[in-house]
Amino acid sequence: MSVQLSTPYNANQMEVLSAIVDAIFHECDENELLSVAPESFTSEQREHVRFLARAKYSALPGAVPALAHQFAISLSKTNVDSIGLVLTLLSTRAGTLVLTGHTGFFVNLSVEQREQILKNWGSSNLALMRQAYRGFVSVALYVAYTNFDQIALATGFPALGEANRFADKNRLRNHYAFVFENISVPYQYIDTDILVVGSGAGGGVVSSELAKKGWKVLVVEKGLYVRPEDMSGKPKDGFEQLYEGAGMIATEDGAMNVLAGSTFGGGTTVNWSASLRPQHYLREQWASMHGLDYFLSSDFADSVENVCNKMGVSAEHLKHNKPNSLMVDASLKLGYPCATIPQNTGGTAHPCGTCGFGCIYGEKQSGPVCWLKSAAQDGAKFMVETTVERLLFASTRNPPPPTVSNLNDFYPSATRRHCIGALVKDAKGQIAVIRAKQAVVVSAGSINSPAVLMRSGLKNPRIGRNLRLHPTTYVTGFFDEDINPWDGAIMTAVSTVHENWDGTHHGVKIEVIQSFPGGRAASFQPWAGSTEHKKALVQFGKSSTLIAICRDRGSGRIFLDEQDKPRFDYVLDPYDAQGLLRGIIAMAEMHLVAGANRILTTQSLVEDYIPAPGHKGLSDPAWKAWIAKVKKAGVKPTLCGVGSAHQMGSNQMGTKPTNSVVDPRARVWGTHSLYVADASIFPTASAVNPMITNLSLSHSVSRFIDEDLREKLALPVDARL
Repeated sequence: MSVQLSTPYNANQMEVLSAIVDAIFHECDENELLSVAPESFTSEQREHVRFLARAKYSALPGAVPALAHQFAISLSKTNVDSIGLVLTLLSTRAGTLVLTGHTGFFVNLSVEQREQILKNWGSSNLALMRQAYRGFVSVALYVAYTNFDQIALATGFPALGEANRFADKNRLRNHYAFVFENISVPYQYIDTDILVVGSGAGGGVVSSELAKKGWKVLVVEKGLYVRPEDMSGKPKDGFEQLYEGAGMIATEDGAMNVLAGSTFGGGTTVNWSASLRPQHYLREQWASMHGLDYFLSSDFADSVENVCNKMGVSAEHLKHNKPNSLMVDASLKLGYPCATIPQNTGGTAHPCGTCGFGCIYGEKQSGPVCWLKSAAQDGAKFMVETTVERLLFASTRNPPPPTVSNLNDFYPSATRRHCIGALVKDAKGQIAVIRAKQAVVVSAGSINSPAVLMRSGLKNPRIGRNLRLHPTTYVTGFFDEDINPWDGAIMTAVSTVHENWDGTHHGVKIEVIQSFPGGRAASFQPWAGSTEHKKALVQFGKSSTLIAICRDRGSGRIFLDEQDKPRFDYVLDPYDAQGLLRGIIAMAEMHLVAGANRILTTQSLVEDYIPAPGHKGLSDPAWKAWIAKVKKAGVKPTLCGVGSAHQMGSNQMGTKPTNSVVDPRARVWGTHSLYVADASIFPTASAVNPMITNLSLSHSVSRFIDEDLREKLALPVDARL
């Protein structure tokens, strides 16, 4: 890595950070790693294993600065400073004594002593120490296996990209030639009928449907556009180009990492093609418990069918890869329900294992391939790498244009309720005012939509509340045979065995996760020391990881930090932890009956399970004893790895401004001409991968907007004062 990265830490702190990560990832015996390498490894792959054995974190070019930089973009400034405080304390004798029990300087301790200190932190009774452990270990290993190809290649993973990418020319699809608008002069005025903030699932559908109706639409996206043919399929490129925080953004307590797309097309560009319709009980609950009868209407059902038909959602051409096949077969043996997950791939087969880093074939019907393309064909315009600083409000729909000197007069107030546009800034720092003659639609996602509303000065205390994350935990099985979990379609099967474990439908669904070395090292593989960690990663190709996705009853919030950036407050609800625990046990059972020779959860206090010869399945006393340990450990913050790839509910839809942010037609309470259309307006968690629910709801919102505007145009136009 030759690029010089800025870091938030001084030289003394960086020296301590190097000493910490060298305890996490240091040299080991080559033969010990080679002895566990798959027999199928080629001589070249064995050379990569030798490199991994010799590798020391601080010796990887630029690794420690890259880690410090990752902290800066993944964590709030408060947490970055907290890490800095730990590093400062460890640079002193007194601080080292307090935090480790050792006299002297931390950097002078042996690597074995430092390694044991980290292990002690991981199981400490103090949440602060567990938080520090998780931050150092998870982020350090994520950077090592994501940024350095030769480290990732030692796992068997195709870290240089899909080898067969150009083998079938029929699979290669040219991108649509989008034309992007730019800010060409300082403080430029840009006019449109409808401004759409964000280009993800919600923004894509809304822009497509409204442009089709004849409205002038401008979509503003803060991320960049990467054409399918320019996507490498490599984790490093995908995370840096297409995700918030380069693939890692953490909750404030450090207990959960959240994956969120940030690119042209938003989450539709990086999701795994899973296309599950909103279930009957969700629609019934939103109607009966939240007063939103629309979700039982034929109009909403039509929206669901419309979006599925446009994207060619189908399971007809699916072929399960090895992890999905193992899960299906295990479910059959256990008597667990298991169904196929349709894909939004235009009705074609799509054995793509890299969709989380962008679909290199352009087969997945993401926003740029489907909705945004349709919007462009109907005249919509687009801006990328442009951030909405705040929305602008006035007392009439057609005020004099804002100027540099009077921008403060365009914050919302009791008299200024008409949303007339937005103040935006491009990557060069140039400012423009977008004037939306008819409406503004915020579709920036459940992280950034509430942030836009809060930065704009709206005071509804419900903004940012009700955040749902579908918290997820993992169980991995290792097998005698090669699994190569990165091959084939990612997520094609789902088990609902515990989706309704107590009758409230706030349970878990079990699915297969996308596999890549950085994810395995950081989240799915508990760290038990450097050598054991490296041995497990060398066997990556013989593993399969299942996930339990919880429909969370508990909730968190989005708030703005001191830099006006959105951050997460989210603590796992004990009720949801019970559901995740049931999921862990069910996933472990699946691996056992599938023939795993080793099963591991992400619970810090639970050792791996290794079936003995003659094992008697679920009735074996050793298995029962291990399950008892799993139950006792439970799912507790920083003592069990939990993540999220779904964000919902932070601008809740409802029937009253006291308990919601938008009304049943997605209009922001207390404003005029301002709508929200994305997953942030979900009343609750969706219980399924939320893309189809998001698209369907946003499709409905586009109809509401069109109806409202046509009704409004029949009224007198405000006179210009």
